[in-house]
Amino acid sequence: MMKQNMEVLGIARSEAFYNERKNDDFKCDILDKAKLKEILTSYSPDYIVHLAGPAFIPDSFINPLKTYEIIFNGTLNLLECVKELKLNSKILYVSSADVYGGNNNSVLVETEHYDPKSPYSAAKACSELLCRQFTNSYGLNTVIARPFNHTGPGQSIDFVCSSFAHQVATMVGQNEKILRTGNIDVKRDFLDVRDVVEAYIRLLMLGVNGETYNVSSGKAISLRDIIEILFREANINKYEIYIDPQKVRNNDIPVRIGESSKLRQLTGWFPKYSIEQTLADIFHYWKEKSLHADR
Repeated sequence: MMKQNMEVLGIARSEAFYNERKNDDFKCDILDKAKLKEILTSYSPDYIVHLAGPAFIPDSFINPLKTYEIIFNGTLNLLECVKELKLNSKILYVSSADVYGGNNNSVLVETEHYDPKSPYSAAKACSELLCRQFTNSYGLNTVIARPFNHTGPGQSIDFVCSSFAHQVATMVGQNEKILRTGNIDVKRDFLDVRDVVEAYIRLLMLGVNGETYNVSSGKAISLRDIIEILFREANINKYEIYIDPQKVRNNDIPVRIGESSKLRQLTGWFPKYSIEQTLADIFHYWKEKSLHADR
């Protein structure tokens, strides 16, 4: 967004950045309403991208109360601050395609019903409803994005593509070439995080108040194919795949694709990164990390 001559303030609990420069004055927990209100008062943003919240779904089963508190109460804090300060900020709430949950339709459109299967996805669904209520009741300008799976260099190895790439990168030059995983025959809709960010920017500019938009590639790839692409990038021809029973999820939806024509028709957005390019970038990111670690 800085390339578009926009001032950018990034807020987090651990650190904050103003136009890419560290600024501890803006460090803030979204649950700290007073501090959040102070920052919004001083900065008075035209646009707000709300991404705050835990992202690793399995953790939400371990601590559901914390999950709801951060995702739902954090969203309520933000909306209340904007309302009370009478700001005209346009808010992009980044939800998750996981709100579709156990919906068995292979291709999902925005009008599908909620069917959350985790505290994380239920909290996201509740926060979506909260945004709509504040739009209907108080006239706040809110747009909801529902991103499907996305990945890219720097992503935590808690997530599948980064986990695979990290494992493959550490195999280079090693004798043992065993990749450990769960079910690899499910097919998922993956996007490069850089394409996702571009979609968010366009929704900030053009998204219609009160509307929801899937952010997705519109096609699926199996985890098995992702593994093959990564080993090919690493020039490793012989390897083993170990299916860890503890990593196999019961009742995994076989195929999940997001229909994103609503986003595309409104904004002209389309993905620029192929899955091959994304996976190559993640692999080389971890390979470089591995080389530095060996020095």
